[in-house]
Amino acid sequence: MVAQRRYQRALDHLHGLVIARLFELTKCNMSGTALQVRSRAIKAAIEQYNAAAVALTVPRERLTWEEVVDYTFLSDFDLLRLARTDIVSEGWAQPAGREAMDQYFKLLRADEEIRRLNVEIPRFVTYMRDEERFLRREARRIFAEDPALAHQVTLYRMR
Repeated sequence: MVAQRRYQRALDHLHGLVIARLFELTKCNMSGTALQVRSRAIKAAIEQYNAAAVALTVPRERLTWEEVVDYTFLSDFDLLRLARTDIVSEGWAQPAGREAMDQYFKLLRADEEIRRLNVEIPRFVTYMRDEERFLRREARRIFAEDPALAHQVTLYRMR
């Protein structure tokens, strides 16, 4: 029973880490090698899983780092079927379900984003106007001393 509990805890921990990374990478449209870059915790979890899997009375198959890196979608993650519950069939694990959740939470934040933009846009417009005035004034001031530098300031302002 202790070995089974250790195995289940190692499996749950590995699931959590890999699923979190897969969701994170799916959001960034990345997979595979990006999973490798941020992987110390996953490697440690694989070692714990393998130790617990071998300790069972009916040993489970060991996992390699390469197998885990090859998982690019939740549906590819075969270990999910060994868990206590099969989360692959859950609505939030399906691409359409995740997309719906993303859209829902974006809508919740839309009013907040609009209020923030109503503050930031006037600030940015004021900055642009002040910058324009400053560069015009400086180009006129510099012109008598260094016409070439004044010309460069004017080009910078126009850009």
